[in-house]
Amino acid sequence: MNNQMRKAFSIIVVFLIMTGCSESPPLERTQARTQASLNGSFLTESPDEINFPVKVLFAIDCSLSMGDEEMGIVDGSDPYFLRIEAVRNFISRYNSNENTSFGVMLWSNTVFETTGGFTKDPAVLDNILTDVQNDTTTDYLGTLDEIFIDLRNDIINSNEENRVRSKYIVIFLSDGVPNAQGQSQADADIFSRVEDINSMVTEYGVGSFNFHTFLLLGNFGNDAYGQARRAEAETTLAGMAERGNGRFSLFESAEAVDFINIVDMRLTVEYKVKYMVAYNYNVIPGVELVYADSDGDGLSDDEEEQYGTDPEMVDTDGDGLSDFFEIKVSSPGHVLNPLDPTDSNCDRAAVGVDSDKDGLTDCEELVKGTNRLVPDTDLDGIPDGIEFLTGTNPLEVQHTMDTDFDGIVDWLEVQRHTNVTSNDEKIRERYSYRYNITDAGLVRINQGTEMESYVRRFNFNISNIDVVDTTGYTAADGQVRRDGDNLIRFFLAEVPEDTPDSPPVFRMAEAVININDDNKDIILTPADFTLLQ
Repeated sequence: MNNQMRKAFSIIVVFLIMTGCSESPPLERTQARTQASLNGSFLTESPDEINFPVKVLFAIDCSLSMGDEEMGIVDGSDPYFLRIEAVRNFISRYNSNENTSFGVMLWSNTVFETTGGFTKDPAVLDNILTDVQNDTTTDYLGTLDEIFIDLRNDIINSNEENRVRSKYIVIFLSDGVPNAQGQSQADADIFSRVEDINSMVTEYGVGSFNFHTFLLLGNFGNDAYGQARRAEAETTLAGMAERGNGRFSLFESAEAVDFINIVDMRLTVEYKVKYMVAYNYNVIPGVELVYADSDGDGLSDDEEEQYGTDPEMVDTDGDGLSDFFEIKVSSPGHVLNPLDPTDSNCDRAAVGVDSDKDGLTDCEELVKGTNRLVPDTDLDGIPDGIEFLTGTNPLEVQHTMDTDFDGIVDWLEVQRHTNVTSNDEKIRERYSYRYNITDAGLVRINQGTEMESYVRRFNFNISNIDVVDTTGYTAADGQVRRDGDNLIRFFLAEVPEDTPDSPPVFRMAEAVININDDNKDIILTPADFTLLQ
C-alpha cells in the first residue's frame, strides 16, 4: 500500500471512530456508595392485645327462680347474686384497658335496669349492679329486642373508620326456659331475633360479633320433668349461641360462674402483612443518583442551599409546615414560602405535632386533606408521610399506578426506595432495597388463660440500603443527630385475614446508623416494633 493509500485509509478510520463516538450514549453517572442492612424478625399482631374497641353487653336473668335472700326465697339457683359478682370481676379485670366499655341489662319479665349503652364509668356500672333483684318471669324475646336496639344505636353513633376494628360481645345468662306472663316463647322466634342481631352488625361492617349464652343450673329437679325442662333450656341457649357466632356454656352452680376464662376479648383472627416498607429518611432517590438530606425533610442538602433554607432544620421558618411541604404544595395561586412564617395557619400549639406518627405533622395533614389520626388515609398500607415524600398520592389507592411506565408499579418502587419518575432499569436495579422475608411459622403465646393463642413469626433481611454523609443537628423530638447519622424506619401494615380491606394496624421500628460505623448491619427484634395509634 503506497503512502497516499495509507493516508486515505487513516482518514476513513478516524472518521468512523468519530462517527461512532458521536452516536454513543453519554457516560453513566456513578457515585461512591455505602450500604447498610436490616436483619431480624417480627411477629404479627396478637389477638390478645386489645388495641381496638371491645364492647361487652351483659344481659343477666333476674327472674324469681334465681331466688332472693331478702324475700326469704333461698332455694333458687343464685339467691346471693354471685352471678352479679362475676360481672363485677369481669369488668374490674378489663376496664383498665382504654379500649373496653361495658353495658348491663338486668331483666326478668322486662329489662328493668340498664346502662342504656356502653360506658367505662365505674359509678354508673356499680349503681346498676347494686340495684338488682330477682322477681317475676323470664322474657327472652323482650330482652333480645332491647339488645338489638342498644347495639344498633351504639354502632350507628360509632366512628365509621373504627367500626371494622370493633368487637361486640353479648353475654346472655339465664337459669330457665323462656317464659313471659305465663306464656312460653318458641325457639323459632328466639332464634330469629338472634339472627336479626347478627345480620344487623354484619351489615354495618362490625369487625367481630359474638353472642355467648350461659345456663345456670340448680333450679331443675332430678325427676323427668326437671330434666326435660333443662334439656329444653339447653336447646334454646345453645341455638342462640350458634346463630350469634358464640359459645354455649353450663354453670353447675352460682359459685362456678366466671366469665373471665370463657369469654374471649380478642379479635380471634390471624393477621397478615399487607405491606412493609423500610425507608432511610436521609437519602433521596434521584433519577440517576441518591442525594443526602441531612434533616430528612424531603429536600436534599443541595436543594436547601438553592432555596436558602436550613439543611439542619425540617421547618426553617417554624410555621408547622416542613420546607419540602411548603415547596411541594405551592401553586401559582397559592405560594407557600419556607422562609415566611406568616403564610401558615397552623396553631402554634400544634407545630411539630404528629398525632399518628406517619411522618406528616397535624398541620400538614390539615392542608393536604389527609387524616391526622390515621397513619394511612387511603388504607393502601403505605404511611401518608412516605407517600408524600416519594410523590405518590396519600389520598388515593394506587395499586396499579406506574408513573414512569417502567413496568414496576409505584407502591413497589416506594418499597424499594427508588424514584417513581425514573424508568432507567439499570439505575433502579442498582439502588433498589432488596427484601428477603421468610415465614418462620406460628408461635404460641402465653395469655394467662387456658385459651390457646398464636402469632406468626417472620424473619427478614433488607439489604442494599444506602447511607450518606449528613450534618448533625438536634431533631424536633429532642434527639441529637451526629454528623453522618441516618434515620431508618421499618413500617409494617397488618390486617385481619377475614377483613383485608379494613384499616391496617401499623407497627414501626427505627434505628439510627452512622456512615462511619464499622458494623452497618442493624439487628431488630419483635420488641423494637411499636404500635402506631
